[in-house]
Amino acid sequence: MSVSIVVPMYNLERYVAPLLDSLLDQGEKRFEVILVDDGSTDRTYEVAEAVLAQHPVLRAKLIRTANSGVSAARNTGLEAASGDYVLFLDGDDYIASGLVQSIGLHTRSGTPDIFCWGYSLVREDQSTIVSFTSAASDTSGSEALKNIFVHKSLRIWTGSIAFKRTFLLENGIRYTERCVNGEDQEFIYKALSRASQVISIPDVLSFYVQRTSSISNTYNVNKFDMVDAFKRVADYFRAYPFEGTPEISELLLNRELTENYFYNLRTCLNGTSGMDVKRLLHDIDAHYPGLPQEMKPLIRQYRGDDRQLALQIRAFLISPSLYGVLIVLDRNWIQFKHKLKTVISRKDIKI
Repeated sequence: MSVSIVVPMYNLERYVAPLLDSLLDQGEKRFEVILVDDGSTDRTYEVAEAVLAQHPVLRAKLIRTANSGVSAARNTGLEAASGDYVLFLDGDDYIASGLVQSIGLHTRSGTPDIFCWGYSLVREDQSTIVSFTSAASDTSGSEALKNIFVHKSLRIWTGSIAFKRTFLLENGIRYTERCVNGEDQEFIYKALSRASQVISIPDVLSFYVQRTSSISNTYNVNKFDMVDAFKRVADYFRAYPFEGTPEISELLLNRELTENYFYNLRTCLNGTSGMDVKRLLHDIDAHYPGLPQEMKPLIRQYRGDDRQLALQIRAFLISPSLYGVLIVLDRNWIQFKHKLKTVISRKDIKI
């Protein structure tokens, strides 16, 4: 058993070395790392090259391409991979020292299509924000999707899942290029829908760094690429149906789509001081003609259990401006609590 770890990189000169350090710490050495520099304008390529030169024991391929986006970089890495399994990591994330070894242990009795494991959201200083784990399991891909959508007992992130390389190639599963948000969920859901066996490992084995400058924390209308990504998944499910397709497709196109849509509305509003919700909706409509109107019937049918979102949706349907006020109040309350904790902490230190 061998693993290919594909890492797309774009302007990450500060983060490449910590990632490579985590790879050097792997107890099991049967892996390769494929670094794809996606046309960085800083010293990302040079930093990676220098680290690799210092550590020739690390089996690596360093590829430089013109800037084409993260999806194209991942596809390039997949084409260059030679391992039995492929794991996609972002250049600012890192993994536990036992990850490759854990995959090896679980392939002694077979070769499942997919592995997944627990992960933690961490700050840039590597302190943990929250961890997501699930019980050990051996299921089909359709059962894994049911655990994600119906039971909510399984949570998967790009860096917490590995795919058998031949499984991806035989099923023609690739990242949708030029899609900047939702492409990871699209890839994972499509793969799970075709998988015969999915092994879930309960341990936390990878770490998702939360950077304030990432797309999820900034004003970027391209975030709404996720709407088309979810639609492509639904089309894929119709083309390759599996047990539970109708129920999962409905949840995907109602609850999940609505929650992701409002998450992106909120992060866009929070990402730019003074951003007005009406201007945001205008920008969305200009970039994706008709999308705000298309989303209204879906929003009205929201059947999720997020009470705060349900309240925000009611406000949005009454008036988008009212929704904007709620978002500002929520942001101010969070900032106040953070300042209060800081003040209390400082007083504790003085005492």
